Amino acid sequence: MSEKKYVSARETADFEQAQVYDKLRVGSEGVYFREGLRTRFIPYSDMDRAFIRIHEVNGRMCCGSAVFHYFRMVFAKDGKEFADMVSEKEKAMDEALAAIAAKAPGVAIGVA
Repeated sequence: MSEKKYVSARETADFEQAQVYDKLRVGSEGVYFREGLRTRFIPYSDMDRAFIRIHEVNGRMCCGSAVFHYFRMVFAKDGKEFADMVSEKEKAMDEALAAIAAKAPGVAIGVA
């Protein structure tokens, strides 16, 4: 995998032109997202699979119960998951997967 795990957002033109899908940016070189106080960059060459994992969380409230959904975009290489980011917006994550598929045809796309 790439030696450079984090990049400065100011240093890359790809970051600036990348399409924004909630908390994930999809550029022509790879994907960008916040991890702590830094911006993480994952080049397409460092992933061979990207998929969404859906988490359901049951919550009890004063007036009953509710189910909350979280959508985790997961990136994998050689069968091992090495990065992920969480969103509450399903449509944004679906659109991000479609954008990754269009920009990096070698990356397998799916839902797990």
